[in-house]
Amino acid sequence: MPPQPPLNCDKPWVILSAYGTAEFTDAGHPYGTTGVNDTYIGALKTALGRNNVAAADIDVRNLNYPASAIDLPQWIIDLIGYDPGPDDYADSVRKGHDEAVKDLTFYANCPNKPTVIMLGYSQGAQVNKNAINDPAVTGNKSVSDAVGAIVNVGDASRSNSQIGMDQDGQMLTIDQGYNRVPSDVGRGGLMQRQDVPGVFAGFITSGRYYDVCRSDDLVCNESAYPGSDEWKNRWLQDFGNTAFGEDAPHIKYSTYTNNTSGTDREKAAAVASDVATKAVTAAVQQRNVVHPPPDTPEQVWATNVNVRAQPTTDAPIVTTIPEPTTVYVHCQEHAQLVTYGIYSNDAWSYLPQQGGWISNIFLTGPAWMPGVPDCNDLPGGPPASAAHR
Repeated sequence: MPPQPPLNCDKPWVILSAYGTAEFTDAGHPYGTTGVNDTYIGALKTALGRNNVAAADIDVRNLNYPASAIDLPQWIIDLIGYDPGPDDYADSVRKGHDEAVKDLTFYANCPNKPTVIMLGYSQGAQVNKNAINDPAVTGNKSVSDAVGAIVNVGDASRSNSQIGMDQDGQMLTIDQGYNRVPSDVGRGGLMQRQDVPGVFAGFITSGRYYDVCRSDDLVCNESAYPGSDEWKNRWLQDFGNTAFGEDAPHIKYSTYTNNTSGTDREKAAAVASDVATKAVTAAVQQRNVVHPPPDTPEQVWATNVNVRAQPTTDAPIVTTIPEPTTVYVHCQEHAQLVTYGIYSNDAWSYLPQQGGWISNIFLTGPAWMPGVPDCNDLPGGPPASAAHR
């Protein structure tokens, strides 16, 4: 790949993109020749724009790794007419992992603490998965906090059997018509099966990890387990059947006209938009954790407290606060009366970082908190729903 410019702390948002095996860049596709990364970068930029992030505040960077398949002798390269190297696949993944961890550590140490969205396709998705499983990321809060979201496409290390990841589309499996279908727990990545670490997986909508895989894409939905005898006999053929050819499913995530035609381009774009919207929503929420908004800090004293879409226990649960912690309150209002033990309170507070409402009965202090404005006195009135940011 072409040399990358030095890392810098200039922008508050970074999209770190790792393209797939044997890809390179060209004038029309600066993030990989199949157009998959370009498709998802465009969707991520659009979703960020809807969250009031200016294009000038987004830095898009290709991960500086080989993205290669096999290190062949020169005579074979001359014979086939191209070089799929310079490294064997495992070495390429290892180098990508090392580079991703290095880059995340750099951004975590930037004074302005930028928010990184990791994007990976195929081998690049496996690189991302290995990087976020590294103790230098999962075991270092400042580094894991720098990751706003991960978006993986056609992940060669997908683990379909991970509990909870198929819910609400965090791990999205689609059929040939781009319709959502259940993930087959007996299938997964062609090269590796690796779970998403808990710090990023979350549960249902509270995670920061999102991916998409076509059910006919054997790079991410292979039946033979990597390393098994069955796998040894078929992996190369399965890879060739799914990744090459005019109708290869592994490249159908793209809106690139050479890979996807007609209505399928529109459907691929819609899937990319949906995944990007979810990922950016999570990334904005994560950025608010790192850069708390100018709201009032209050203490949750209870465990497993539900945050709801509206100030009533009849409203859907947006997320759950598992243990006592500090939350940031935007405003409060009188609504449904809640009773807990011998105490009752009709005041509810809106939490922007969680995107929902919590009963004041679970907050330390008086029933109506001094210094916190009434939501009805704010311009525009109280937040209308959990979509408020």
